Amino acid sequence: MTTSKIRLWTAASLTLVPTLILVLARFAWGDRLPETVASHWSGSTPDGFSTTTTFFAIALVISLVAVVCACVVAARSSDNAPLFLAVTSISSATLATIWILSVALTIDAGSPEAARIGWWILAPIAAVLVGVLAYALPDQQRSGPESPLPTPTLDTPLTASERAVWVGQVRSVWPWIVTAGLVVLVIATAAYSDWWVAVILGVSTLAVTAFASVTVRVDRHGVGISSWGVRWKKIPISKVKSASVDAIRPAEWGGWGYRMTPRGTAVTLRSGEAIVVNLESGRLFAVTVDHPEDGVKLINSLVQAG
Repeated sequence: MTTSKIRLWTAASLTLVPTLILVLARFAWGDRLPETVASHWSGSTPDGFSTTTTFFAIALVISLVAVVCACVVAARSSDNAPLFLAVTSISSATLATIWILSVALTIDAGSPEAARIGWWILAPIAAVLVGVLAYALPDQQRSGPESPLPTPTLDTPLTASERAVWVGQVRSVWPWIVTAGLVVLVIATAAYSDWWVAVILGVSTLAVTAFASVTVRVDRHGVGISSWGVRWKKIPISKVKSASVDAIRPAEWGGWGYRMTPRGTAVTLRSGEAIVVNLESGRLFAVTVDHPEDGVKLINSLVQAG
């Protein structure tokens, strides 16, 4: 087995380990398990309770599904493996932490009503660090030195009075996977905090879905980026020096989504072809999109037409 494979399966094991700890904790407590546990707090005081066995069953089923997904991702060794493994590991680690913490606090207090969470509220949030480790473990290859890219234009130059529009689109499945992981985190946070914390995380979860489908529009006004019909990024043609087609990898731009790096800004939904805009400021703006060639030609023609 190669080093990269070992690192990939090690990252996948971070989904399995919390699941095993969950099961071991269940057997270790044995007959000491309370019938009901405190499962929701308002501040440090519990205001919600769950049946221990039902709570355990839900946590175990979701964790096992995450383990299966992690194994499939590791076996396929796709470019998106680090992101997927981060989601699966966060899911299992968060659920295991929540159940174990709920039981431990209830047993320690003697009754669900007397349980107090205090600073232990940080434990489920700290489970996110497992996802960070799962993301960082697999090898994320980077390309070699960059070479100059061509700046193609339309076969027939545009005149000052002509108008042209190009629209491209790209869809990706990873935002839905991230959303699923965030939903678990929202539920976990709601169980240990006030409702407004869950609302904030819920809004953040909704924002992630914006990257499930991105539309790129090029016209005489510039390059526009939109999701679900709402434009949220606009680069005027006056600020564009040139554009080119390049094959990029999310790892080269800091990951998936909207990324800001020293070299420039990128909207990366997947690995593959992208429109790379060279701005007058010297920075780059890249957006992955299907069949970007005609879009790049139009951008350069609009720049030349002034």
